[in-house]
Amino acid sequence: MSNLTSSHVAVMDHETIDAIKPRPGGRYIDATLGGATYSEALLEGSSPDGRVLSLDLDPHALDRARERQKLYGHRWTLVETNFKNLRSVAQDNDFAPCDGIVFDLGLSSDELADPSKGLSFQIDGPLDMRLGPQANEDGLTAEDIVNRWNERELVDLLRTYGEERFAARIANAIVKRRRIQPIRSTMDLSEVVAGSVPSGIRAKTRIHPATKTFQALRIAVNDELANLKIALRDAWDVLAPGGNIAVVSFHSLEDRIVKQTFKQYPNATVSKKPIVPGAEEVAINPRARSAKLRIATKNA
Repeated sequence: MSNLTSSHVAVMDHETIDAIKPRPGGRYIDATLGGATYSEALLEGSSPDGRVLSLDLDPHALDRARERQKLYGHRWTLVETNFKNLRSVAQDNDFAPCDGIVFDLGLSSDELADPSKGLSFQIDGPLDMRLGPQANEDGLTAEDIVNRWNERELVDLLRTYGEERFAARIANAIVKRRRIQPIRSTMDLSEVVAGSVPSGIRAKTRIHPATKTFQALRIAVNDELANLKIALRDAWDVLAPGGNIAVVSFHSLEDRIVKQTFKQYPNATVSKKPIVPGAEEVAINPRARSAKLRIATKNA
């Protein structure tokens, strides 16, 4: 894969764009650019004069999109920023109010395949896990957490952000290992975690034993849940009456925040149950299996 070609396959892209209902002349925000699937669909749906504002923390995602941006010219605005800044960025770029906002909360395949980000337990790389230079304000990395936080803090982290049943065992194994040698790479950590999960459990599940640990570290490094709350709150203020917000989440912590925030929206019509991908999509893209799409409409 070249640096300017995305390998990411968006989940429930048709259902998501159908929820937004792009129209000519409309203004739309893609809060999580990624592989640009949603952004380009919004641009096509709002042709010939609709505009799209796309945000992303990852400079590589923005570089890839700029190659495609030439097809749409001034209709497509790209900004490197955390989506917690959605309100100010929308105001600065004349997208407040806007007619629809999309959030795809999953990691893109491009991010997982980039060893330098350290997001994958299947590809060796530095234990970084920052989604971009603006991911946090203090430069915190997963390596910092794994090697500096005390055992109690690690247990709380794994339970809270990873919902990991073996949090205590994993935290203890990390502390024991780092006394001998610091844990520097993704494969080092993956091996420590896998070795602390009972072999009988490992044999019974198709999910890699390090999955929840990596999730917990990534959420902490990027402050994902707190930023999501801010972004969803401000998105409602930016949204025009009659507009829609569509959010695709991939784990229960995210989905819970989306569901609870939607309930707090004043004058809203909210989907009672999330839309989930069909069997055919899951067969083609196994990462879609945990996805949930929720939609909120701002009543006129």
